[in-house]
Amino acid sequence: MERFEVAVVGAGPAGSLAAQAAAEGGARTILLDHRPELGHPVQCGEFLPSARELLDLFPEPALVAAAFDVPSNTVLRETRSMTCISPYGHRFRFPLEGCTVSRRAFDKALALRAEGAGAELRFPVGVTGVHGDIVRCADGREIRADVVIGADGPMSTVARSVGFVPERVMFRMITATVDGPLSDEIDLYFGRSAPRGYAWLFPRANDLNVGLGVRAVPPGASLDRLLDRFLSAQGLGPARERTRWWVPVGPPPARLTFGRALLAGDAANLVMATNGGGIPTAMLSGWMAGTAAARHVRTGTPLEEYDRAWRSVLYAPLARAARLQRLGDRVAGFDSLLALGMRYIGAPGLEAMMRLRWPARLGGNS
Repeated sequence: MERFEVAVVGAGPAGSLAAQAAAEGGARTILLDHRPELGHPVQCGEFLPSARELLDLFPEPALVAAAFDVPSNTVLRETRSMTCISPYGHRFRFPLEGCTVSRRAFDKALALRAEGAGAELRFPVGVTGVHGDIVRCADGREIRADVVIGADGPMSTVARSVGFVPERVMFRMITATVDGPLSDEIDLYFGRSAPRGYAWLFPRANDLNVGLGVRAVPPGASLDRLLDRFLSAQGLGPARERTRWWVPVGPPPARLTFGRALLAGDAANLVMATNGGGIPTAMLSGWMAGTAAARHVRTGTPLEEYDRAWRSVLYAPLARAARLQRLGDRVAGFDSLLALGMRYIGAPGLEAMMRLRWPARLGGNS
């Protein structure tokens, strides 16, 4: 049986950052992923806020500088603003710096950084379960590790193995690429385009990442039909490379340390409930998990230090996002109320919600 000090399951943004931090911290680390190609299929809108925007949400400069370093060769287009579109077509635009990235290139680049830091990268290697210090692989092999980090997505095998059952709703998502007009703006569409969810158009280098997410598909519909209807309404199509997946939406959990296992990213339910964004929180939580794991194996620091770390940075903003999402959910099923609410709070209120603040017209920063 092979022996490592840290085993990371999942080579997405959370897992690769965890493996990099653990390896840089001096731990003998292995990074496993079940996919034949890292970053594929693309299950993401591929938008990232800038580091400056991220600091507005999580004011931890040292952590953001260490964990949120976007490889420049994966950036497809810089963006400067976001526009939220109501069910009846009213547009509310506000500044928001960011970029779209190629997830196929982005995930590979982060995994290679972890490998460059000293982690051993292996794929495709599926994991069927974690039992104490044993990681069981689909090919029958077993790996023993002092610390196991579960960064294997919303249907996490590691989370299931340790009994993690968070409070959440699984939104159904579909994404694709399509030809269309390009700009430095990202667009979110609410209401009829994606009932009780939202649709998006994000500009890439030469095409658009287009998709939508819904709490539940209406009777008689399907994700494909919803996407086709949205594309038709925007005068776009046909869509290419369709991919479906799940996004967990709910309040942040109480803890993410379970014995010798730590959870990060989507596996830990660390998704921004207001917009379904999970890459920045995955990278930050992954880095903190890897750092805690390395300190544990090097100096004996309790693994619960990870809970203290992520809660001090992520818990309050994610809890605010969950409260704001519950507010929006009260009117999300009624296009007329949703449109009226969006017009009432206007662009300043929508910008505040995207920045996890309470709209001024609804009572300020409570």
